[in-house]
Amino acid sequence: MNKKKFKILAIVDAVIIVALFIVMFTLKGQYNEQAQTSVKEQVGAYQETANGLLQEQWKSVDQYGMAWKLIFTTLTGNKTEASFNAAVKAIEGDKEARFKQLSYTFTAAGIPPKVQNDINEKGGLADKFLLKDEKGVKEVACGKNCVITFTFAKGKLKSSDYKALVEYNMAENFKLEAPATFHFE
Repeated sequence: MNKKKFKILAIVDAVIIVALFIVMFTLKGQYNEQAQTSVKEQVGAYQETANGLLQEQWKSVDQYGMAWKLIFTTLTGNKTEASFNAAVKAIEGDKEARFKQLSYTFTAAGIPPKVQNDINEKGGLADKFLLKDEKGVKEVACGKNCVITFTFAKGKLKSSDYKALVEYNMAENFKLEAPATFHFE
């Protein structure tokens, strides 16, 4: 009788062990899928943040370059309000030159041309240049958190303040935090 009970217990033990192995491998597969999904979500979120920052930086560098062109044109050319307005329109309208300038800058920084084209297609060039034009005071965007001013009196340039542009620091305005450590629940 003891041999019969022992055989039954051995068979039951073997069935339980096989069932546990099946459950273990099933759970392992589910955890693996869950982990891969979690990694994809976290990597995707970080890539989205990085790409958004790159697009913001693209536009800011564009504004920065346009602002320097405007300063040079305004301070070395005819210092009238009409020529200033014409320079703003000419600089804004020359998108090909602006793209080339950005491309040279980003190529020097090691960003491949395909990535540059993707950034340009998704975000485009800066759409704001002249922010405010009130009573002879013109505020011009020169990047993220950067504004320069030109003051005109009776159609002539009275003063210009481009100190913010001279002191502009891209690294301070565009910081990408390291990705969070992987977290799996």
